[in-house]
Amino acid sequence: MVMRASAFARIAQAVLVTALVFTLTTCSRTYESTPISLAYSPDFQPPTGLETGAYAAIAVTVSNDPKNAGVTFSCTPDQSAGDCGSFTPPAAASTAPTCYLAPDAVPSGGTVTVTATSVTDPTKMLSSTITIVSGAQNPCP
Repeated sequence: MVMRASAFARIAQAVLVTALVFTLTTCSRTYESTPISLAYSPDFQPPTGLETGAYAAIAVTVSNDPKNAGVTFSCTPDQSAGDCGSFTPPAAASTAPTCYLAPDAVPSGGTVTVTATSVTDPTKMLSSTITIVSGAQNPCP
């Protein structure tokens, strides 16, 4: 009877160790989710051209964002100097439009690049080039 109890204890111990190893292995795995992707919302795509001081509504659809954090908007050349225009608001939720206001003067080279960057994953970006031409002021509503 002593041998049976001892054998049973070893089997129980082996089952326990196997279960523990399986649990630790399963819990330590990293599961990759579908990567975040950005696309312009159908009714709010950036224009290919815009007059100085005019505005355009731009919206980005963010897919697979586990935090639903949306995007930030930026532009080049030199947004801090106003050479490429501005965004109101400078960040937006997925599909929510921002108002892009073109610069007051045609920038060097005649184009600006507007970029939407995922807040959750800053390596995910979407950019478009807009040609800026002289025109009448038409600020964001």
